[in-house]
Amino acid sequence: MRICTQLKNLNLRLSITFRVFCLFCLMGYTLMSHARHELFVMLIGPGANGKSVFLAILEGLVGEKNVAGVQPANFSDKFQRAHLHKKLANIVTELKQGEMIADAELKGITSGEPSTVEHKHRDPFVLRPFSTCWFGTNYMPRTRDFSDALFRRAVILQFNRTFTKEEQDPLLKDKLLTELPGILNLALDAYDSALVSAFTQPGSTETAKQEWRLEADQVAQFVDDVCKRDPDACSKASKVFEAYLNWAQGNGIKQTMSQRGLRDRLTRLGFGHRRDKTARYVTGLRVPARVSVFL
Repeated sequence: MRICTQLKNLNLRLSITFRVFCLFCLMGYTLMSHARHELFVMLIGPGANGKSVFLAILEGLVGEKNVAGVQPANFSDKFQRAHLHKKLANIVTELKQGEMIADAELKGITSGEPSTVEHKHRDPFVLRPFSTCWFGTNYMPRTRDFSDALFRRAVILQFNRTFTKEEQDPLLKDKLLTELPGILNLALDAYDSALVSAFTQPGSTETAKQEWRLEADQVAQFVDDVCKRDPDACSKASKVFEAYLNWAQGNGIKQTMSQRGLRDRLTRLGFGHRRDKTARYVTGLRVPARVSVFL
């Protein structure tokens, strides 16, 4: 197959790897009007790394009329979700920092589950989605769902390379858009291969998922890493919070929880709480006297 010159240049700029092949597989899947593979895609990395160019090419490939742009935080809104009707792709070029995604609805959309939606001032109808969701982001989104059901649906591809001003080509997007027929062939061929290899994902994707899971359910990980479950234990809430912050710093977690957020999550994990005239306590949890920042 002839690989167009501009596309070859883009591959070289992105350091051509299995990740690039995976991108083409997912582009091919996006062109399908079904949700059999139950996947959504997150492209993560700082600016000037090619994410926005890639997503613009994807929109050009799919066609503007076949694309929605609903933020995942808005999936719980039946009016917003209605915009996905008969769309091949839902492309969001930048997630808002600290955004809490609508977990249940994202899983439903990814799996093609029907739901009742409506456009304003019109009758409700049943949405049977097949939109593949693509999200560009500098930060992992927040989630309340810590189950495998969410994380197994995610494909996280890191755009690590930051291009200097001298390396950047302001016309790259326009050049690549002229090569859409070649890109289409590559995407469809890659998708055919993926049907055989079952969408094998690069190791960096699994690592990124584990990092997201750690950030998403950092309290459960903190408990597993440094604490002990002890029905007779009663730890000062301030000491638990201090231990949690030290653990988070040692694990490079930047978005930590508030003291109240930590308390609420510990409650959902089955720990109790009590207070006296001087302090609050967490019951059933024993923390070490000191948690080193360098674990």
